[in-house]
Amino acid sequence: MRKLSLFVVLVLAGLFLLPTVIFAADSTYTSTATGKGGNIDYSSGGTIAVTDQLGGYTQHVDTTGAALVREKGKTIAQANGATLDTGTAMVSSACRVSSITVSGPTSSAADTVLIYDAASATGTAKFDVTIGTTGETIHLDFPGGAIFSTGVFADASANDLWITITYDN
Repeated sequence: MRKLSLFVVLVLAGLFLLPTVIFAADSTYTSTATGKGGNIDYSSGGTIAVTDQLGGYTQHVDTTGAALVREKGKTIAQANGATLDTGTAMVSSACRVSSITVSGPTSSAADTVLIYDAASATGTAKFDVTIGTTGETIHLDFPGGAIFSTGVFADASANDLWITITYDN
């Protein structure tokens, strides 16, 4: 009878301890990915949850349970016309540029915008964007961003060009 009682106690103890071991194994952090942030917003329009994650990304979950991860919105800086023709500081501090768009509705072929990692048009331009044909728009996208350690300064060869950059500080 003692053996049976001991067996029943061990079985019951095992039933209580087994789930603890299973849950502990499932909750063990085994990924090398960065941990996620905890800001969750519920919205409408087909998206039922929006989660801000670390590393500059936002996750959207729709009503079917499908998840979409995309970069968070960026700050936008623009310059055009005579301001750009004489050179202008687009960003006055260190930043990570995500995209550069140069357009010229009435621009001529070979019009250029020089983009410096500086507070003025000094040194060698980090980017030299040249319009190939009249009215062309050129978009440069930098996955992960292009790092500017001082700031972003843009200088155009003509006053009919536009530049738009997106960046994070």
